[in-house]
Amino acid sequence: MGFRFTIQDNSDEFIAAENIARQLGDLTYFKDEDSFDCLFCIEPRVGNGKVKHPDILMICGFNKPTKVQLRNPIKWSGVDKSSNEEIKADISSVILRNFIISIEVKMHSADRVRINDSNNLEVYYQKQDYWSNTTQQSREAMFAAKAFIAKKGSFDPKVQSIIYLHNIKKEQFQNIHGTDFPIEIRLNNHGNGFLESICHQFAQYMKPKNILNKVPDLFSALDKDFDHYISCDWKQSNPRPSKFDFKRMNAIAKKVEDWHFKDLSKRMIEYRGLGGTGKTIKLLQIAHQTHIENQKNILFLTYNWALIIGIRLTMEHMGIPNTNGEKSGIKVDSCNAFFWGILRNLGYISKDDEKKLDNHSEHFDEIYQRALEECMSYLKSLNDDQATIKEFLRESSEHDLSVFSDIVLIDEGQDWMPEEQYILECIFGTENILVACGTGQETRGVPTVWGKHLTSSWKQKAECEKRFHTLHKAMRMRGNLGIFVKTFADLTLTDEMYKRMEPNSEALEGRVYVVEGDYFAQKDLRKDLQEKRINEVGDVYALDLLHIIPPKMKPSDFNHGLPDELIWNGVDKKERKKLPTSEKMVRWINYRSCRGLEGWITFNHYLDEYWEYEFNTQKIDIAQGSLFENATEEQKRNEAFRWTLIALTRPIDSTVITLRDKNSELGKILQEVHAAHPNIIDWIS
Repeated sequence: MGFRFTIQDNSDEFIAAENIARQLGDLTYFKDEDSFDCLFCIEPRVGNGKVKHPDILMICGFNKPTKVQLRNPIKWSGVDKSSNEEIKADISSVILRNFIISIEVKMHSADRVRINDSNNLEVYYQKQDYWSNTTQQSREAMFAAKAFIAKKGSFDPKVQSIIYLHNIKKEQFQNIHGTDFPIEIRLNNHGNGFLESICHQFAQYMKPKNILNKVPDLFSALDKDFDHYISCDWKQSNPRPSKFDFKRMNAIAKKVEDWHFKDLSKRMIEYRGLGGTGKTIKLLQIAHQTHIENQKNILFLTYNWALIIGIRLTMEHMGIPNTNGEKSGIKVDSCNAFFWGILRNLGYISKDDEKKLDNHSEHFDEIYQRALEECMSYLKSLNDDQATIKEFLRESSEHDLSVFSDIVLIDEGQDWMPEEQYILECIFGTENILVACGTGQETRGVPTVWGKHLTSSWKQKAECEKRFHTLHKAMRMRGNLGIFVKTFADLTLTDEMYKRMEPNSEALEGRVYVVEGDYFAQKDLRKDLQEKRINEVGDVYALDLLHIIPPKMKPSDFNHGLPDELIWNGVDKKERKKLPTSEKMVRWINYRSCRGLEGWITFNHYLDEYWEYEFNTQKIDIAQGSLFENATEEQKRNEAFRWTLIALTRPIDSTVITLRDKNSELGKILQEVHAAHPNIIDWIS
């Protein structure tokens, strides 16, 4: 079959793949196209972790085992475990059956690459004025690819990595760096060097018994698994976007008010509002407009992994790339992951700390807090000189490039630790920070105040260092749902934060269903809601639904009747970091993690049980003390209702609420709301 490519376009990755194929095509082993099948998989999705894909995944197999003669023998050494003797051998030829190579493509010129003291390749990004560790980046991509494609194989594939420097010829690199450079670096005219690198990397992991007096037999995958890899059956696909995805994308693509945008990089900007008033959309609108018009790199940070997954999927639907070196983009990441990377790379989190967490994850808060405080203390010693701080960060080439983004967007800013806030302001400068703060949505006690030392104003023409905007309109919920939420808040909260919320008059209708007991036992209601979804004008998929469950419960505790592959499990700490692969999947999330999310229909399972949990839970934050220290019963009750309202502001069209006990405190409140609005609430006994 010869050389094949999954994509043919003008991208750097395809240009690189074509040149590699040309070089290999000059070798004897690749002269006959019928003797091999070599697929260049361009930017294949390999999950949704820190690394989404390698630049190229090269998968090649020979019809018959092929003997490869090496121009320079591989100097091999190892220890025979049976005799504990060191064994050395010169390998002059190998048998090659197939190989899988993760290729990191760099288009840098020779004066913008260097090898550091650890023999790692670093490349220079002019826009960020930063030398980045490409060897580390290449290995992370290799491990991500290996972990993902191995899921359906019977044998873990041996995947190796190559860094391909397209714009540098071999002689240029040797003149600068000498002949002794890492075997995984290949250049524009390396020819046979590609195959030698592959063979050398394979041989490094050979056992002594497979080396002595033999021609090593090298392969990435067993023959019975190889077809699975080269057919790309493992490739992950995106769910089809629904009409609400398109609505969200259109909202993000809409330009913000001109005076909002003109404030960018001149002063801090803060959006305030209740749940469902469109704070996150405002941030993403500015991010999109900045990316399109100014080609800037934007970093979006939030605590909520379910929200991260949702926004990442929206960015992929819109074709917006990740922040990547000289190319502009929008990177959506966890604030814990972002700061952990900085603290580790600067030495505030040691390898011993990470080893400790491998076995004792309960020490995370302790280690994280201590490292934040140490880092903040050092940054204060630099007298808040941002140029000096940037130089301090550039001393390590291990940072993710997002550290040097132009703009940073902060979601749920009311819950950030003071140390996180301080470090972020030091890195980016207050004028490059946009923050969304949820009114009544703080989970750590006293809400964090951003830019407290800055002069601030909400007025359009006022000169200030921070501009804030308060959003009142319930943009997410249909009109009846807004009425339901306002009535519920009036009956439960001691303050009047929901008084100014405006139900959405443009989106009429909306329905509330209160069910005594298990929703899944209500066959008629389930059938009606399924028909409602199917009959909705435009595509509404199962993925648009949102099931919210109390702490300590999991999806398998419910008789939902769905196979595991159709459950997106946002409750599980590992599973919630994976992107949904089908629009037929249904999202399940814990009440504590529902902020920022939305569902066409939300299912609030056993809401009274959750209310009791919040009422009885003492929430203690390591930075801001105990929220309920010496609290009265009324304060605890108010706090539990506030948390409940966060969940009740998630739906778009309808919400289902189930109760364990209709005579519980929450159940009685819902009966009052039902009595006030019987036309918008169905009560099912």
